Amino acid sequence: MDFEQLVLRETQRIDQNNKKKKYIVGTIPINSSASSSIASQEDLRSRIESFHMLEKGNNISKSDSAEKKLSWLRSQIIGENVDFETPFGKRRLTYADHTASGRCLHYIENYITKNVLPFYGNSHTSDSYVGYQTTKIVHEAAAYVKKCLGGGGEDAIIFCGSGSTAAIKRLQEVMAISVPSILREKVLSKCFLNETTERWIIFVGPYEHHSNILSWRQSLAEVVEIGLDDNGLVDMEALRVQLEFYKSTNRPLLGSFSACSNVTGTYSDTRAIASLLHKNGAFACFDFAASAPYAKIDMRSGEVDGYDAVFISPHKFLGGPGTPGILVMNKALYRLRTSPPSTCGGGTVDFVNPYNEKDTLYVENIEEREDAGTPPIIQKVRTALAFWVKEFITHKVIERMEHTYIELALQRLLPNPNIWVLGNVTAKRQAVLSFLIYTTTYSSSSDGNGEDNELYLWRETGNKKDKPLHGPFVAKLLNDLFGIQARGGCACAGPYGHILLKVDEPQSLAFKDAIEMGYSGVKPGWTRVSFPYYMSKEEFEFILAALEFISIYGQREGSKLQLLWLTNDEGIEPRLPRH
Repeated sequence: MDFEQLVLRETQRIDQNNKKKKYIVGTIPINSSASSSIASQEDLRSRIESFHMLEKGNNISKSDSAEKKLSWLRSQIIGENVDFETPFGKRRLTYADHTASGRCLHYIENYITKNVLPFYGNSHTSDSYVGYQTTKIVHEAAAYVKKCLGGGGEDAIIFCGSGSTAAIKRLQEVMAISVPSILREKVLSKCFLNETTERWIIFVGPYEHHSNILSWRQSLAEVVEIGLDDNGLVDMEALRVQLEFYKSTNRPLLGSFSACSNVTGTYSDTRAIASLLHKNGAFACFDFAASAPYAKIDMRSGEVDGYDAVFISPHKFLGGPGTPGILVMNKALYRLRTSPPSTCGGGTVDFVNPYNEKDTLYVENIEEREDAGTPPIIQKVRTALAFWVKEFITHKVIERMEHTYIELALQRLLPNPNIWVLGNVTAKRQAVLSFLIYTTTYSSSSDGNGEDNELYLWRETGNKKDKPLHGPFVAKLLNDLFGIQARGGCACAGPYGHILLKVDEPQSLAFKDAIEMGYSGVKPGWTRVSFPYYMSKEEFEFILAALEFISIYGQREGSKLQLLWLTNDEGIEPRLPRH
């Protein structure tokens, strides 16, 4: 009997007993045997080893073929067969924004409903059955996720807030370099008058999401930005030069690099970056927000090419919406051992008295002291289940499918003279594409780099080529005409976008001035789609065909849609042709 059947049987038995038996608080039910009650609880406890045998009861197992497992997975996606209304009629929803957020799974939601929610309780106790059971499954969930990421005893896993954004912020807090923005200048002026050896140097890469650059800029650290090399990859030589220079200052060093661009899908060589950082005495941290649902992550703490911290957004996993961010960090980065934790509250203390705050005893275990208040119990379990799905499919299958889809997509789109795929198209990529679509008079560069001395995308003069279609406009066409859910804009990667679109400083300031006046619709950007391993071949072909259609006819649809410059919304007021 599998766990789900056991829970259902136990729930029905308890419900029937409640109707015919009286209970005495704190005791075993009258007219029932103690041994049978204890045995059933022990049975549940033993079977809630939650994240190793989940395929049972689903007519699917790890030994099945990849296609069978992927077919089963697609059948579990919530919203896979839904329609919605557009200005052009009803359309079937086709999701292609997986880089932003994953999709929910019936299997995970049903598992939580049947196996977790009936026994849900606060985890800050083991005196009651629900307290014990909830505490147990929360600890199992954290341990399972940590294992999947290659974390060891020298690492701590902390679940925190909204995705990698919160994980990066939490690292800054436990490093003791985070302060409220209103106090930052005052603290810097008083504590770091002469750039003392105590002020951190943080190296960030060229692909960074705003989360991995803005909060570092607003911290007490000094940020050094590393650019792109001639191939559009992280400039390793520039990083080496900067590391050697700052190493001589004896200041603490840390690198925080995107493991994969959420715009172009370009992978960073995290092992090479980690090795270079470590050889120069710097900590190596990586933002895996975009790639964690697809790439294998192994901390290897203590090794020269290992990671000292990783930031993850599980909501981007299949089955992951509604999950918290994850920070896995080497304990050497934790600087609050002799101070209160980053957030004080229930679960972080062993003893509190009303007389003197100095008598407060805080928990020593980092994972406990950084988990203040009632933890995100259901969210942690959902996170572990999303990781289980990834492990169940296997990294080998995921990598093969991702490689197949991105290669086929590039083969189809690169020869198209009206589509410019952003980034280095020969580098190792995730199955993510950001692109610009031009009118039929534009002739693109076949190498995908868009190198053209006469191409100035955002200038008003000297441009012999037509300007590209507005990124959100293309996304709106995909939505209204085809039901395809894509993303238009800069994908929260503004600095990288400036490089990709060749926006210089004067033009950037002109955009800033217009936006300050309220015209957010002038923001430059692109359109992004993704082709994850679990996408069906039919959906993949449909999306490519839609892109090809818009590359031919997209500019003709402009008269049917109205851009609201103040909101950057396309098609809110469709101008349909009169008949």
